[in-house]
Amino acid sequence: MTRPLAGIRILDLTRLLPGGVCTMLLADMGAEIIKIEAPDGGDYARWMPPLIDGQGAYFAATNRGKKSVILNLKDAQGQAILRRMAARADVLIESYRPGVMDRLNVGYEALKKLNPRLIFCALSGWGADGAYAERSGHDLNYASVAGLIGEMNTPQPMGGQVADIGGAYAAAAGISAALVGRERTGEGAFLDISLFESALPFMALAWVESVLPGDHTRGGLSGKVACYNVYTALDGRAVALAALEPKFWANFCGAVGRPDLIDGYTDPGRQRYLTDELAQMFALKTADEWGELLEGADCCFTRVNTPAQALNDPHVRGRQALGLTWSGVPYLHSPIRMSGDLPSITPAPGYGEHTRAVLLDFGYTDAEIDVLCAASVIKE
Repeated sequence: MTRPLAGIRILDLTRLLPGGVCTMLLADMGAEIIKIEAPDGGDYARWMPPLIDGQGAYFAATNRGKKSVILNLKDAQGQAILRRMAARADVLIESYRPGVMDRLNVGYEALKKLNPRLIFCALSGWGADGAYAERSGHDLNYASVAGLIGEMNTPQPMGGQVADIGGAYAAAAGISAALVGRERTGEGAFLDISLFESALPFMALAWVESVLPGDHTRGGLSGKVACYNVYTALDGRAVALAALEPKFWANFCGAVGRPDLIDGYTDPGRQRYLTDELAQMFALKTADEWGELLEGADCCFTRVNTPAQALNDPHVRGRQALGLTWSGVPYLHSPIRMSGDLPSITPAPGYGEHTRAVLLDFGYTDAEIDVLCAASVIKE
């Protein structure tokens, strides 16, 4: 199968999780990803423990199928190299704070003059403008301001990086759409993608509930109602019940022999009673015993997996969604599947592994590359 982004060249100036996942998704769809890394160590994730074969496992898990070039953008010659590369690239994605690329003389306006077809994606924490644009931040900060943390029964860090991964998908979608738009207009685009705003859509239903007047069930999808909640089984393992619709709730009540709980299960005044009843009931059997009873009852019941358990879940294994590389690093297959195709798993690039090969491809000679290496503009 010919991958839809085959022939698309992307310069990746991002670090850490959001940019790594974004360009990994694009690489899986066939794009050539050239990761531009600074000579001070490059992507921070490269050296974050746990290390496997001297390389960060987080980096290895999110940077497969890419090329690595070490380039000093603080040097005028390094900036000139990036401009030369951008003139022949389709996409550039960066994750600096607003204004940094302009100060390095490689911002969108400068590169657009060299390549009007260039799609420039700025993937930042808070966005290109706004009250917090210059602030530092991480997933916990973005999710907190967006309301995700405050919506939880007990505000605490979430089990995953919602803003980071949401931003990765938003950037991948924006880049893909811009490529389609360029085919129609012949012009590139500037994409302003913020991790904070990428967290906001996850709160869409909670916002609706927060502004609705009158007596209604609040927090229906965030653990504030009995039919959509997490409970603890006899063996201490958590189980999840998501019987929102009447038919699923009726199926659940029938399976556990509690038809008396069916009526009025969405009434706000009954939630404390129903939650207490279900908590006491789930504590009577182990999670596996509940699984045997309920997983065939069509009531939206599942056992709660730890990450290690998810890796060995029969559905995960059947879909080949997660796995381990030859070096023992977990990998995630792209959830974007076209005609059932699963891209092959290739290693993440070594630091600066492709510097010479990429520069040769952009028209530099070996002699010129040697001079640039000697001047510390690039590294191999």
